[in-house]
Amino acid sequence: MYLGGKAPRRLTSLGLVVLLKIVALVSLLALVSVAYLWWQRRQGAVREVERAGALTSEQIGAQRGYYATFVQFSTPMCAKCPGTARLLQTVASEQDHVTHVEVDASVRLDLARDLSIMRTPTTLVLDGDGTIVARMDGAPTAQQAREALAKVHTSGTEYTI
Repeated sequence: MYLGGKAPRRLTSLGLVVLLKIVALVSLLALVSVAYLWWQRRQGAVREVERAGALTSEQIGAQRGYYATFVQFSTPMCAKCPGTARLLQTVASEQDHVTHVEVDASVRLDLARDLSIMRTPTTLVLDGDGTIVARMDGAPTAQQAREALAKVHTSGTEYTI
């Protein structure tokens, strides 16, 4: 005889299936949430770039800035590219000798492939010599753009008189 007069309920096979489905659903939601948070954290994040070599003004299709250049790769179908361009132009205008250049990745597919541009907007930060010092995949915030600009340590050399 059980206390309380009732026998404990046993899980039926139907109840066990429902319980397993709930556990699987909760696990899936947790996994998707973690993946989303990881992806969201990478949006616009500034990463150090170890790629040697420099980009010339001819390669990017416009004069580089004497101190630094934001080179933004965009496509006509990119929804975040116009807002990113306005933001980068604003940040570039805050400092002397910093420019913003927008490159259409669909037209300059060769350059996009060489630089491993896989999504737009992607922004490269060049120092005055054209060396890539930072990269931002996705739409950055103003603070992230300023942080990337802070990674530039040298002055440029391409201006001619």
